[in-house]
Amino acid sequence: MTVTAKAMSNDLNGSAAVSYRREMRRREARRSVLVAPLFLYLMLIFVIPIAIMLTRSIEDPEVSVVLPKTADLIQRWDGTDLPSEEVFAALATDIKQAVSNRSLGQAGSRLNYAIPGFQSLLTKTGQKMFGVPTVDAAGALSQIDQRWTDNRYWLALRNASSAYSLFYFRIALGLSNTESASEGRGFYLDVLARTLWMTFVVTSACVILGYPLAYFLAHASDSLRNKLILFVLVPFWTSLLVRTTAWFVLLQKHGLVNDMGILLGLWSQPLDLIYNRFAVYAAMTHVMLPFMVLPLYSVMLKIPGAYMNAAATLGAHPLRAFREVYLPLSFPGLGAGILLVFIVTLGFYITPALLGGPADQMLSYYIAQNASNFGNWGLAATLSVLLLAVVGALIFLLSSLRATNVMQEA
Repeated sequence: MTVTAKAMSNDLNGSAAVSYRREMRRREARRSVLVAPLFLYLMLIFVIPIAIMLTRSIEDPEVSVVLPKTADLIQRWDGTDLPSEEVFAALATDIKQAVSNRSLGQAGSRLNYAIPGFQSLLTKTGQKMFGVPTVDAAGALSQIDQRWTDNRYWLALRNASSAYSLFYFRIALGLSNTESASEGRGFYLDVLARTLWMTFVVTSACVILGYPLAYFLAHASDSLRNKLILFVLVPFWTSLLVRTTAWFVLLQKHGLVNDMGILLGLWSQPLDLIYNRFAVYAAMTHVMLPFMVLPLYSVMLKIPGAYMNAAATLGAHPLRAFREVYLPLSFPGLGAGILLVFIVTLGFYITPALLGGPADQMLSYYIAQNASNFGNWGLAATLSVLLLAVVGALIFLLSSLRATNVMQEA
């Protein structure tokens, strides 16, 4: 009887374990079904676009597609003397084929980024290639244009012959050894440094203005707090373009600010308050201030007032109590606000474009310019990758600092 009871007990336990595992699998399946739409949404709007951008930044297919024979043969060229007659003949054949397919302009546009004027060279050669014998292709091409005897053009062809390259990264980082159609070597690094500096200034201004405002909101009476919080939320209900245009109206030569300054005798002539860095800083700080105030306000609201009273009871000066008690407790909100403001400000485009001058444009302006005006999607994607790398580095840095603080507290 004892053995039978134990066997029955084991069978019941085994059945219960099987039923438990089945139930857990059903719950996991239900969770997966509920999470699947969010996962697909993130894949469609975040992961896939970033993957496409990363791929596009290293794609370089134009020359290998339009001039396939030349791209294949020129990779074996050592780059010292002029290429062999075989390479000249392949280029002549490829140009004739590209002209008939009307695709020569694609290769010309890509090569023009390496050496300005390369597109016109290809166009001129394509117009004069028909009827020219390919027996002496080197002589025929040199008669059409003497630039075909210049090694720089052949080196540019060889560097662009691969379907994937770091050409656009070299331009963005100022490492390209060839002439560039951009504003000069290191230009985009200068723009990136300017973008980071402007973002730092705006973030600092938001901290300086937002911290006292959040503190006042968190310690005001309930009725006053509910009224004042509306003024913080109003910018979220207004379009960014409308807010930027409002600053344009305020700061223009005969705008409200200049008129009031002259009326009050602060200055006698209208000041140049627009199309400069001041206007950009003022408008961007106004736009980003709520992103600093709200995280700070939500954290400060939960800090018990008894902590400051206890510090005062123990003899701490109000400034010391604030520095050693209140400020550290508000760090989570401050960190969240800084991260939000910094990341969003990095991608500003409309405000600097409308209120700033040529020296006040941020990296997003040149991303849009290369994509829409020049059709240079490779360089636009590469500049976007640089911004993404900056954001990733910032998040990693803040995460490391937070982990370090947690370990020190433990």
